[in-house]
Amino acid sequence: MSSENNLFQRINAVRKAIGYVQKDKSVSTGGGSYRAVTHDMVTAMTRQHMIDNGIVSYPVLVESAMLPPVEGAKQSRYEATYDFHFVNVDSPSETIVMRIQAHAMDNADKAPGKALSYAKKYAVLKLFEIETGEDEESRVQSEFPIQDYIESINASTTIEELKTSFTTAYESAGRDAEAQKQLIRVKNVKKESLQKEIKQ
Repeated sequence: MSSENNLFQRINAVRKAIGYVQKDKSVSTGGGSYRAVTHDMVTAMTRQHMIDNGIVSYPVLVESAMLPPVEGAKQSRYEATYDFHFVNVDSPSETIVMRIQAHAMDNADKAPGKALSYAKKYAVLKLFEIETGEDEESRVQSEFPIQDYIESINASTTIEELKTSFTTAYESAGRDAEAQKQLIRVKNVKKESLQKEIKQ
């Protein structure tokens, strides 16, 4: 790699070197699972190529917020927006900035780190056009915090509470048909349990 290469040439060199990254983790959605590419896998695949081609990346937090948990749920949702700067190390004034939004769920202090890792992963994947085999346009369940809504449904103590928590969860799932099916299954099990309690 020539030190005279501009940033676009350097990015193109990384794109030539990396074509595909394997999904390396199974993620549970509360009623099923899917395979995903992790931050560590993407970093392992790209780090040396970025070093060899003189590209440095760093995030700048634009805004963030910790939202209160859904009623009955244990985890809170953290939302953040980052600007990722990709810089030519031989000419630092030459920079590309990508704005990425991310969120994460956690019941302790790990949510900000999770969101940052998610954002960095997708900034790198998109900039270098790395294929993962993930169908992001049709699979929304990785973004939908279904576990929180499942916990809310299961925390219902009456049929009326169950109806309210289920309706909120179902409508929040939007077009995620798989998540809606899971929520219906959880609701039916909880309803049967509450009905048995009433009869006793």
